[in-house]
Amino acid sequence: MRVLADRDRSGAYLIMLCIATGLFGLFFFLTLFIQTVLGYSAIRAGIAYLPFAVGVVIASTLAAPLVARIGPRPLILVGCAMVAGGMFWFSRLTEHAGYASHLLGPQLVSSFGLGFVFVPLALVALHNVAEQDSGVASSLLNAAQQVGGAIGLALLGTVAWTAVADSIRTQVAHAAAAGRPLPKPGTVPPASIYDHALTAGFSRGFVVAAGIGLLALLIGIVTIRVSRQELAGAAPEPQPAPEPEASQSAAPQLATVQQREDRTALAAAARPCRFC
Repeated sequence: MRVLADRDRSGAYLIMLCIATGLFGLFFFLTLFIQTVLGYSAIRAGIAYLPFAVGVVIASTLAAPLVARIGPRPLILVGCAMVAGGMFWFSRLTEHAGYASHLLGPQLVSSFGLGFVFVPLALVALHNVAEQDSGVASSLLNAAQQVGGAIGLALLGTVAWTAVADSIRTQVAHAAAAGRPLPKPGTVPPASIYDHALTAGFSRGFVVAAGIGLLALLIGIVTIRVSRQELAGAAPEPQPAPEPEASQSAAPQLATVQQREDRTALAAAARPCRFC
């Protein structure tokens, strides 16, 4: 429990939990959207994710020197805001979306936000931790990421697939009211209905993920207080030197005392021995 007693460290764990919750849902929904709705092959979908990986690497590289200059708090707050903004941007997707016009932008925003968050979170989680607790502090950060991913798939998946089922029922009811042919019970609905339902469900999931990103931002505002000087382990500033007047006035007194001691020593040396 002493590892969790530090407010900054506990905040870092909660932020990682929230970010991972939205991140795992993002990968799950976006993969299904790219391959099912847009019709990308597995290889093409993997290539479509490359800008995301590049953005994380670039942002992480930039975050390392920025932490030493401005501290971890600004980077964490900016990163959480970018992740939340990217998730909300993904929620604007439609079944007619294009890669360059609708997917590339939110990918870059989200990936840069993740890069800005991960580096300072790791530093804050291990800041001022005892040597015997360093392994526990590091593993708790990884555990928060894995637990957040499991929660994200369960929570966001439930939200998304519930919205998908509702959308399919609504579209089928509208088709029946318009007298259009309906799919047989137990069969897959037409592609137009299914793609629209998937897009609507994934958009709902992205909105919830954006809300979780905002929760991470609020946690960072409340809990993260460590400064760049504390993170770097800077020593306290030295005390100012005494005023020149005080030092000058003390110098004659010290000289006088030293002269008296010297005269006493010389007198003792010149005094004849008492036994002589």
